[in-house]
Amino acid sequence: MSGTLAGWLQVLALVAALALSYRPLGDYIARVLTTPRHLRAERLVHRLAGVDGDADQRWSAYLRGVLAF
Repeated sequence: MSGTLAGWLQVLALVAALALSYRPLGDYIARVLTTPRHLRAERLVHRLAGVDGDADQRWSAYLRGVLAF
């Protein structure tokens, strides 16, 4: 098999995998990001960090986080 054909087959396989998974994966991500509940691990991390997971982040805190990163 030539390298060009192998490359095209790989691209086609990637496109097919994305076409098959975009709807279920998108629905799952939307459900996870819009649910008001927090997972047990999230609650633990919030408690350890002393953060209110339901509070909005102010622009000054966001700016400090971006600059620290």
